[in-house]
Amino acid sequence: MKARQIYPLVIAGISLLTLSSAARADEFSDWFKVDGFGTVGGYKGNSTVAGVRTEQRQRTLSFNEWKFDGDSQASLQMTVNPHGNLKGVVQLISKKDVNGSNQPTVEWAYISYPISSEFDFKIGRTVAPIFIMSDYRNLSYAQTTARPQSEIYQVNPITYQDGATMRWDKRVGQGNVQVEGFFGKTKVSVAGGDVDLNRVKGLSLKWAQDSWSVRTGYSWYEASLNSPSVEANIASLKAIPAAACTNCASAIDAVAPRKGITATISTIGASYDDGEWLAQAEWAKRDTNSVVIASVTGWNLLGARRIGNFTPYIGTGRYQFDATKPNLTPGPFAPAALKAQLNYLNESYIATGDSSRTVNMIGVRWDFAKNFALKTQLEMAKMKYPAVGASNGYYSYETSMLGKPSGFDGKVSMLTVNLDFVF
Repeated sequence: MKARQIYPLVIAGISLLTLSSAARADEFSDWFKVDGFGTVGGYKGNSTVAGVRTEQRQRTLSFNEWKFDGDSQASLQMTVNPHGNLKGVVQLISKKDVNGSNQPTVEWAYISYPISSEFDFKIGRTVAPIFIMSDYRNLSYAQTTARPQSEIYQVNPITYQDGATMRWDKRVGQGNVQVEGFFGKTKVSVAGGDVDLNRVKGLSLKWAQDSWSVRTGYSWYEASLNSPSVEANIASLKAIPAAACTNCASAIDAVAPRKGITATISTIGASYDDGEWLAQAEWAKRDTNSVVIASVTGWNLLGARRIGNFTPYIGTGRYQFDATKPNLTPGPFAPAALKAQLNYLNESYIATGDSSRTVNMIGVRWDFAKNFALKTQLEMAKMKYPAVGASNGYYSYETSMLGKPSGFDGKVSMLTVNLDFVF
């Protein structure tokens, strides 16, 4: 079902809910509930040659300067008929996007209904249940750290999908099992371009008991990348004569399709929280048939301890490119400059970059007042291939493989100070 068909149904359904529940209830809170959350924050990279950003869905980079438009956001969630079976939910988020706009966007817009005591059905724009923190990915106050760790969440930037979700919830022994299936479509705008994702399908399994929780999932989709810069780069490469590059014209389309990209994502994560000690581990792998949305693997570990109103924490993780590198071969008449260019394109997956890295993190959360949390966090990244360069994602720096040294030694840090709140 197309998004333009879903939204009129959702809005009409929520309107009917509003009218019917308003007629039944005397109190405002019985039929309409408003929740809000947000973040006021700043971040600063420590390098003048390597820029950092808080997430890949933004364009702003910090080169050794404070920026205040990374994690900062203001959001509202409205629920119609919150105490009833049939309910409608709309979540609006105002946060600077890749186009530099703070215009509120619809993150959730769905109607839900429990078919039985164990089955729940949602239709509209719903969360994509991929990772441990998918259900509250934008609710920073509910997270120990300043933001979800990039080594995992760069594997899949999808936060919602337009379609339907079915969830089965059942008590098993001393624990609780939750199985969730979803399908639909969505669009993600990142620094490298727009990605249209069709036929998004997935399954998620979650088990929770006492202090423990485990979640695993598998999803697959078809994607298309819309990026003028990538298209211009590929067009120029395919135009190189065979005497200078023997296989540029044939190899590019084979290794870098921009349409009809197929991808699968496998995830597993576990968390422990007994009220004092907190631990979390997560792993994710993306497999694709194109280097423009490359095959990657990510994992991270997090440990924390609550001491009064303070929660110090440490973390570590890794993000690794797994894609097969192109094999663009210089021809017999290729000049030295072109040979260097082709070598760079092979190592950088046709100039999309290689931001494989290890990241260590330390921080502290201070719950100084009810519904307020102040977080200070330092992330220290070490790039595996600093000479290759990277232009998208969380880090951006020039290549040193084309004769001009970038001055980047592969190490870059980001300091974050965020105030999270809910109301």
